[in-house]
Amino acid sequence: MKKVMKAFIKDLWFHRDNEIQSLNGLRAFAIILVILNHYALAWKKIGTLQSDSLFWSGVDLSFVLSGFLISKGLLNDWNRNGTIDFQKFYLKRTFRIFPAYYFFITFSLIASNFVLKIAEKKGLEKEVDVLSFKLSNAWGDFVFLGNYFPGMNIHTWSLSMEEQFYLIFPLFCGLLLFKIGPKRRQLFLWCLLLIPTASRVIVYVTTAAPLTPEYFNEIYFPFHTRFDSLVMGVIAMDLYTGHKDLVDRLKSDNRLYYPLLLLFFSFLCAAHWVNLRTDSFFTHTFKYNLLNISFAGILLFVVVRSESFLSRFLSLKLFVPVARLSFTIYLWHLILIGISLSILKIRTEPSSTLALLSQFIFVLVLVVILSIPFYALIEYPFQYLKMKILLKKKSDDRSFQIQSKSSTC
Repeated sequence: MKKVMKAFIKDLWFHRDNEIQSLNGLRAFAIILVILNHYALAWKKIGTLQSDSLFWSGVDLSFVLSGFLISKGLLNDWNRNGTIDFQKFYLKRTFRIFPAYYFFITFSLIASNFVLKIAEKKGLEKEVDVLSFKLSNAWGDFVFLGNYFPGMNIHTWSLSMEEQFYLIFPLFCGLLLFKIGPKRRQLFLWCLLLIPTASRVIVYVTTAAPLTPEYFNEIYFPFHTRFDSLVMGVIAMDLYTGHKDLVDRLKSDNRLYYPLLLLFFSFLCAAHWVNLRTDSFFTHTFKYNLLNISFAGILLFVVVRSESFLSRFLSLKLFVPVARLSFTIYLWHLILIGISLSILKIRTEPSSTLALLSQFIFVLVLVVILSIPFYALIEYPFQYLKMKILLKKKSDDRSFQIQSKSSTC
């Protein structure tokens, strides 16, 4: 038991050997932005500053990170073996996502049915109609189609989108993407970005007014209108691994590195500023391109210069537990925010954005602490089991190779 606890604490607080340490910082910021956005949405608009419009991009950063990390792992596999080990990939994704995810949505389904019965007993007809409709779409989350058939959970759409990416992308890489050279691959990936961009434009000019339920269902949630964030992560990975001349220049030339890094941060600020204009055509179409390019650029520059101040800051051990808990936090954060508000006895709306941020620091700490038992009891045991299975598979593969060589001789 003591050994297990020691391994758990080490996993929670320390960087893993195979990690790019600075990406833990980016992952931590992604989940912090998600929590902050939903915390801000719990209150009304504060003054003239739409605080929720400033904090909305955490999911997009998470998508870019996923695109980078998943494609990097697949490319390493391809370069090492000349093929993709699909069994290993899907095994890792299954043990990483399914246990915690299905536990949460099962709990959500049971709790929602319980609330529905209470609403029926109290004769709340409007609430009963809304709950009944959402429960009729509950199956969408169970088959990772929650981004097309939204049910009770307003946040699981992004997990459906990522799972769709995990299902399609390895096959796409093995059949096409990794078979073409780096230059043609870059051109192909940039052309691929046109599909979601064009889809957003078409939906915007044909759908109802922005920020209506129809708008979210048609342009914000679907895979075909949002997968460019994942592709931008793949583009950043391909530049990092397949374009040595560019990487070497960024490492050595400050006159190139810092102006471009500043440009990407400017894009990031511009995307958030544009988001304040909720009725703008650009806000609901090309804003996502601007945001994805900025996140992918910052990610690339962080991993290229591991000794830079930004990279060293993002590599701080402070971010490791938040990054490690990020999936569990994402699943439960809406419930944990409510519990945190109750514990802290926060019942009045903050008077300003500064007051909201001050409150949020305490809420964030509590959300992270409250998520640890869920991670320890659900996610971590399956991560441990996954490692044991993969180690056994690796050992079996080596034994098979040795036997094959012996029989050949």
